[in-house]
Parts: sequence; C-alpha cells; structure tokens
Amino acid sequence: MSDAAQAAAEREQEREQLADELRRAVGDLMRAERRLRSRDPGRGDGLSYAQVRALLMLDEQQEATAGQLAKAADLTPASVTAMLDALEQREMIERRRSEEDRRVVVVSLTPAGRELLEVKRTRWRACWRATLADLDARDLAAAADVMRRMARMFDGLASDAAAPPQAPAAQ
Repeated sequence: MSDAAQAAAEREQEREQLADELRRAVGDLMRAERRLRSRDPGRGDGLSYAQVRALLMLDEQQEATAGQLAKAADLTPASVTAMLDALEQREMIERRRSEEDRRVVVVSLTPAGRELLEVKRTRWRACWRATLADLDARDLAAAADVMRRMARMFDGLASDAAAPPQAPAAQ
C-alpha cells in the first residue's frame, strides 16, 4: 500500500472512531435529558420539566390554549389540566375565557411566573457559559451544526423517512 493510501486509510479509521465517539456522546446527552425530565419536581423550585416548558411557551407566545400547551409540553389534555391547576394554585399562570370565543380558555403568565422564569434563565445562562467557556466561536458553530443534523436525522427516523442522509457537498 502506498504512503498516500495508508494515510487515507488511517484518516478514514480516525474519522470512524470519532463518529462512534459522537454517537456515544449523543446517547449520553439523550439519557441525561431523560433523567432531567424525570427528576422529582419537589427539588428546587418544585416545577416539573413539563411545567417549565409550558411556562416558557407562555412567555414566548404571551398566551395559549390548554391544547397548545399540551402539545408544547408533550402531555395529554388531562395531564395539562392538572398541571395548569397546580400552576394556577401557585399563581404562576392565570386562565380566562377568550374574548373571541367564550368556549375557549386562554392561559397566560402572571408576574410571579415571569419572575420565576427569569431566575431560571439566569441560572441556565450561567451554567451554559461555564460549560462552554473554553470553546471558541468556530467550535460552537460546528457543535450547533452537528446538533441540527442530529435533530433532522432523528426527525427523519421518527417519520419513517429513514433513508440515510446525504453527505454535505464539499466546500
């Protein structure tokens, strides 16, 4: 085997090893995310992962219906009703009838809900900054690109469009 062919084979082997490492890292990330979702809401501020997702959606959208929140938090309508009852009891949200259609109940954040989210955001931002502090802009851009590719791949698998993704065009 020529030196050039040997070098190419070694580069390909290294690339495959790094791809395997990435697959393991993505698996680690997914397991950590599942653990985060299942953590006992009795710790810290007492909010579950689904409750925080619902509050974040309300902060972004200003208001939403229970059905929209169920979809955003990946919950059943019955679960969302119980979740909203708990959030309303803690004065994080308020519910009112829609002015356009009195049959529809609209949910919005209260000032207390916004304040709690801001505290959580401050903590999350500090955690992100500390975790990513040693990465430069190029590394962060590459990581974001890889994560988006993984998301598209998972979406493709979920929709049974599991054809292998095409390799990006050489630049």
